[in-house]
Amino acid sequence: MLLNKNRDNSKGVVLVLVLVIFMALSGLTLMTIEVSTRGAVEASRMRSEYDAHFIAEEILYLVFEKIRNDNTPFSDTPMEEWAGLWEDDNVSYVVRPCNSKINLNKLADLNDNAKVLSIMRSLLPGGADVPRLLGSLGGWVGKSDSAVLEKMDMLYYASQFPSYAPPHNYLQAPEEILLVSGWKDLDRQWVDATFTVWGDENVNINFASKEILLAYFPELGRKISSILHWRNTRGFTDLSQVLTVAGIEADSDIYREMLSLLTVRSSYFEVIVTAEVTGCRVVKRYIIARPETFQTQLSKLIFQSDISVTFPES
Repeated sequence: MLLNKNRDNSKGVVLVLVLVIFMALSGLTLMTIEVSTRGAVEASRMRSEYDAHFIAEEILYLVFEKIRNDNTPFSDTPMEEWAGLWEDDNVSYVVRPCNSKINLNKLADLNDNAKVLSIMRSLLPGGADVPRLLGSLGGWVGKSDSAVLEKMDMLYYASQFPSYAPPHNYLQAPEEILLVSGWKDLDRQWVDATFTVWGDENVNINFASKEILLAYFPELGRKISSILHWRNTRGFTDLSQVLTVAGIEADSDIYREMLSLLTVRSSYFEVIVTAEVTGCRVVKRYIIARPETFQTQLSKLIFQSDISVTFPES
């Protein structure tokens, strides 16, 4: 009787062991399937991202060709073949001269403090402490004129995680301004649409936004609509055309200021390319420099970065 009972217990132990082993093997199998699936998904994503980057590079060469074929070397207007937005299936690009925006590095070098304050007060959100923001920008690029503000900014940078310090050099990209003390709450898209750091040319009247033109020249007032209409339908090929278009006197202070701050030509271009392959969406930024003698010298790529790389939800 005792022997039969021991046999029954042995069978029960074996059954439990078999169940445990089966559950372990099932878990291992599921884990293997999950790892394999994850690996396949990652491999597919890598392939899609690679293809999207490759398409973006092809678009870049297309833009190079269009800029090289520009047959109006002394002015750049919205009527150029390279200008504006181009879209096709799953790919698009937009080309804008860098000097359609305000160059933060050039702004830091501008000696007319009153003019800089006026420009930034017009553009920055209401309530912003513009002198403080400009002072912190000066400290970031190594042009601080306030020891007290510099100490306050250094405390701010030390309190961040991870902490960092100003490079005391020109900004390398417009979004770097968001690292400067007091600037972090600005919208990234607004910063990219308003500011640049490439080139040292005057602002191109043919591409600058209405807000930027009025920030530089608030005296234009109602005349700005005539300027915008002309540049969008014909384009300024010489800055002197603004005299007739806006009814400005040649010996006026505003025209002399325009000659020192505006231009009709561009040498640096920002190309934003969006390419999508199997759900992977890549947005890239390229900066192209066009030499003065671009009819004999080729343009060159001087900067590139990924703005975003996104995938569909799993």
